[in-house]
Amino acid sequence: MIPKNRVIRCRRKTIAMFAVVMSLVMVVDCPRAMARPGAMAQRGNDKPLTAEQVRRAIKLGIGALANKQLATGGWPELRQDMDGGLSCLVTLALINAGWQANTPAAERAFDYILGLPRESTYVVSLRVMALSAGDKRADRFEATIRGDLEWLIATQSNDGGWGYGTRGSGDGSNSQFALLALNEAKRYGIVVPRENWMRAKRYWFSSNGRDGGFAYQSRSIGRSTGSMTCAGIASLIIIEENLFNIKKQSNGDKAICCNNENNEFQKRIDAGFDWLAARFTVFGNPSSGNRQSSHRYYYLYALERAGRFAGRRFFGPHDWYRVGAKELVRTQKAGGSWQDSIKRGFGEENALVTTSFSLLFLSKGLRPVVLGKFDHGAADYDLHPRGIHYLTREIEEDWDEKLNWQTVRAEGADVNDLFEAPVLFMSGREAVGLSGEEKKILKEYIENGGFLFAEACQGNGCGTAAMDNSFRSLMAELFPDSQLEPLAPDHPIWTAQYKVGPNKEWPLLGLQACCRTSVVYCPANLTCYWSLSRPGVKNDDTVNPRLAKRIEYCKRVGVNVVTYATGRQLDDKLDTKVVDDKAVSVLSDRALVLPKLSHNGGSDDAPNAWGKVLKELATSEGLEIKTEKTIVGPVPKSLADHPFIFLHGRNKISFTPEQRLALRKYLEMGGFLFADSICASDAFSKSFRLEIKQIIGSELSPIPVEHELWNDRRYGEPVDKLSLRLRNPSAPGGFDAPKNVPPKFFEGIEFNGRLAVVFSPYDLSCALENKSVSNCSGYVRDDAMKIGRKIVLYSLLSDSVPAN
Repeated sequence: MIPKNRVIRCRRKTIAMFAVVMSLVMVVDCPRAMARPGAMAQRGNDKPLTAEQVRRAIKLGIGALANKQLATGGWPELRQDMDGGLSCLVTLALINAGWQANTPAAERAFDYILGLPRESTYVVSLRVMALSAGDKRADRFEATIRGDLEWLIATQSNDGGWGYGTRGSGDGSNSQFALLALNEAKRYGIVVPRENWMRAKRYWFSSNGRDGGFAYQSRSIGRSTGSMTCAGIASLIIIEENLFNIKKQSNGDKAICCNNENNEFQKRIDAGFDWLAARFTVFGNPSSGNRQSSHRYYYLYALERAGRFAGRRFFGPHDWYRVGAKELVRTQKAGGSWQDSIKRGFGEENALVTTSFSLLFLSKGLRPVVLGKFDHGAADYDLHPRGIHYLTREIEEDWDEKLNWQTVRAEGADVNDLFEAPVLFMSGREAVGLSGEEKKILKEYIENGGFLFAEACQGNGCGTAAMDNSFRSLMAELFPDSQLEPLAPDHPIWTAQYKVGPNKEWPLLGLQACCRTSVVYCPANLTCYWSLSRPGVKNDDTVNPRLAKRIEYCKRVGVNVVTYATGRQLDDKLDTKVVDDKAVSVLSDRALVLPKLSHNGGSDDAPNAWGKVLKELATSEGLEIKTEKTIVGPVPKSLADHPFIFLHGRNKISFTPEQRLALRKYLEMGGFLFADSICASDAFSKSFRLEIKQIIGSELSPIPVEHELWNDRRYGEPVDKLSLRLRNPSAPGGFDAPKNVPPKFFEGIEFNGRLAVVFSPYDLSCALENKSVSNCSGYVRDDAMKIGRKIVLYSLLSDSVPAN
């Protein structure tokens, strides 16, 4: 056993570089390496917007609206012919922004809007959306929602739109709100007649101009505006979903895939986005002829809806959410409201209106992105356009969390752009055609904790997919030391959310990279069946029951893979991971090099883990450290230059007699060895303990929790508790709940009167390697980083004078 609270003695012998190390440690003003922000920072802006800034703006905006609530539960109304409309809008904005639906203030708001008459399309539509957003009390609101939806069905105008509550001609503004409300109908088991959707389709097609934009009324074609173009895009997406006929997309119990029958919708949607991209702005409501129309905030709310419904991060080169959110954060008033000094359009002189639209933009757009549809450059990357959309909706329901998805383009992207999504979904039928640089970036994404989920669209009408062989070859090229293999029946993916089992119709193959299964591949159609998982299909007794089972199986597999990949832990949109570039400052010849030791047991199986500790040390301690990966062999010439060696692995390890002698001499000369077992590998741990015994002649022993390593402030803040996750296949998610334990599971060896070897049999590397929760028995990410920092500082400073 290592003695407790021993007095550290100065080392009698040192390796040649140790004096340099100590001098560097004692330098107070050592320059820190600087790294450029990742490319995912807001394009065109030198200071990226943060999620915390947006959350602060949302909180202030909530306060600004809540403070104006009247004793009646409503808010001061804007005009008599839409009496109650503003109160419905404010309630909708507050609930979406995070206002809890069960608070007394929210209860008063609901009570007020429940009593409003059915006279205005705006009022009725906004009420449906507000009550649905607070649907934790659906039993209380259902009767009103049903009545409102029936009223909207009955008041659709002859031209297919909706007006101000009459059967006259419709307009794009009333019509988009009516469709947003009717889109909630299937949640309540209400069937909107197909004829209503067909008339709505005719209305919006007639409002679509030759320039690709949409106009306020069909008779005013040629005067397209940004707000109406966004409304048209979102409305067509809703209409297409509700006009979907599953019988045309299936043949008995099988789906008919690679058959996009709704291309007429997609062409108009794409043309609308082209119109927006050519005139993009967040400073006004763009109009035909590059003019700006009124209703700026109304336009921003519509802009968010179009981008979110279609899963687009960019309109052309414009990152619409970051640009819009930054402008709203910049222009928010001290009291939390938004209101321009000039009139921007009808109603926008009222701060309640502009603040509500601003909150809807900020809060809905900030929702975490759970899936990225990977546009890898092939024309067939999106053969089933609605698949990811509906899978995301299923995940939302299963996790009870509002989520976003978006398309992620390979062309021109860096690794930080890929990290906009924690899971990239790659689909296609033809061979993958990524460039060399795009392959490099995809590999870097996966190695830094990203997850790739892929399918080959073949069978069920898609023919044979050249992508199958191409994708397998791509993975072999990127990860030559791993291979795609069928997921074992006990793999945690099969129980991550639902209990499902392997199915030969949709085989799942996995590839181990960076401490976990980081790639999952299905050589069959999944998105095709996801695209059939639409509202109402599950309860439609006319659907072939075997087809319904296939849809349900594919949906559950998709949910399980995403749940496994993310651990249900997602960042807000602006908090996504940034992978730092290499330091741009020139390091001196005296810079610290703290390398990894090569061996035959998987010495680089977590390639980025150690580098993250080094970057943290360089930043937090001001040390001049070489953070690029350096691997040295167990030979005297390589070891002699380094005061500290890191070692990890996942397989049995063994050294030759010559290598053992070199390592012993290294430790005798003052060297230090720190090791951990990747993913708590039992094979590695047993062999490492045996090798150390042969190298030094004595066994590893538990390091007492009272040891100065954990308690001396020279090595960072004292550690008395660490969060440890232990695998338990029978527990939910495959793990027991994290336990707070003292640092009692570390082992070490004293050599010549000092701690020269530290070993953790529980995982540190995989926790450091992965962005999401590690799937290994070991310490959580923050604690793994803390442990790494402390041990390095101990190795460098333990001969200095102890703190009093």
